[in-house]
Amino acid sequence: MRNPIRLSGILLLSVLSIASQAQRVYVIGVKRVADCEFATRPLIADLRELRYPKDWNILVACSSLVWERLQRNGDAFETNTAFTNLQGHITVLNGEIYREMMPLRGTSHRTPRLVLKHELGHIICGCDDEERADRVSEYPERRLRIRQPALKR
Repeated sequence: MRNPIRLSGILLLSVLSIASQAQRVYVIGVKRVADCEFATRPLIADLRELRYPKDWNILVACSSLVWERLQRNGDAFETNTAFTNLQGHITVLNGEIYREMMPLRGTSHRTPRLVLKHELGHIICGCDDEERADRVSEYPERRLRIRQPALKR
């Protein structure tokens, strides 16, 4: 997947400080950050429960036009919800999923939180494999512990 961050008009929303984590969330496609709160408020609540790496960037497409542009730039036409660029440390999220009725249509991930959890699975396994990302995302805490180096005494 190509790096979709090379876009003009990226607006910094905030630096989140959540339990020693500091993911950066960017909103794209609005003039004011407040115009994307329909997505950013629940996203921030979801991020509090998930263990995204502290150096991770999350781009929120706040309109369908911006989402389609990011899909083209990221070569991610197979998804309607989100995609992750492992090398760029970026997850791109279609903010419109926070406006849709649950369960989400067109995906096996029924809620925006499950979409984020699936993307975290890609980050943990370091892979593009969808089924493996789903398996890994089922128990991310266990996988994170396995990947951490043992403490020396």
